[in-house]
Amino acid sequence: EYGGYCLFGWDNFFLAYMSSLFSRDLAYANVLEHLDGATSEGFIPNDNRGNGSKSFDRSQPPVGSIMVREIYKKYPERWFLESTFDNLLKWNRWWIERRFNEGLLSYGSHEAPNPFLEPATRSKRTAGYESGMDDSPMYEGVPFNPEKNTLELQDVGLTSLVIADSLALAEMADFLGREPEAQELRERAESLSANLDHLWNREIGLYLNRRTDTDTPSYRLSPTLFYPLLASVPDAERAKRMVGEHLLNPDEFWGRWIIPSIARSDPAFPKQRYWKGAIWPPLTVLTDLSLRRQGVSEPAAELAERARELRLSEWTRQG
Repeated sequence: EYGGYCLFGWDNFFLAYMSSLFSRDLAYANVLEHLDGATSEGFIPNDNRGNGSKSFDRSQPPVGSIMVREIYKKYPERWFLESTFDNLLKWNRWWIERRFNEGLLSYGSHEAPNPFLEPATRSKRTAGYESGMDDSPMYEGVPFNPEKNTLELQDVGLTSLVIADSLALAEMADFLGREPEAQELRERAESLSANLDHLWNREIGLYLNRRTDTDTPSYRLSPTLFYPLLASVPDAERAKRMVGEHLLNPDEFWGRWIIPSIARSDPAFPKQRYWKGAIWPPLTVLTDLSLRRQGVSEPAAELAERARELRLSEWTRQG
């Protein structure tokens, strides 16, 4: 019913990056085809199908510029950046235009053309789809605000990804001689970083999501709370606490199999289904990149090795 194929918002950027391990042409083609599927608003949709249908009401986590930068490191050709920059910039700006919630970012879903009559739009369910972590316990009990078109949750992970996206794009802008855009992007990153600083919880030692309906922090812990490291937001002392007290804590995220999609201490973890505790590659690779960006090399290397063991054990067990 998808018309032969479907490209998904963040999945296909990761697949392009993975393709770059063995094929320049396949990596480039994946990125360019995916960006070509942007909506008229300028965002990459949650899904883009061969039959012409798209998720016109929602996007997915902004990892495009981060993955393009990683691919460019391996295949540094100027035309690739020239061909991707403007589409990625439009998407970056879209997050501020559509998902800004009291100074930070929140996932959402808005009223939009719906030619294929999708049964759910502008709802909590579709806002969850935009997060890429559809039924994450982080969003349990969090209401959807139809006036804001967002969840009532300032999202540490999303805000950090937009900051990291802005910084990656600023680097591209420097290289391409796009000085006004580079300044715009760095100012955006600085402003969001300053606002994100207010979500630091000194007692817990993490940046915590904030409920905008109740003005209270959320204590549901997921790997997305490590993304401020990818955005270079915390100082060395905070980064040390985030990694030492939480990532490397076997009661939360460390252990034989890492890293679970919700903390082991969360009441939803025993369900081990979908985003309730199960381990997913997107969260693993973004956490790995976060650690490497911060220069925390030893845990990053161990995370990569444990991830390899996990994949190989399943391959050996059931092919």
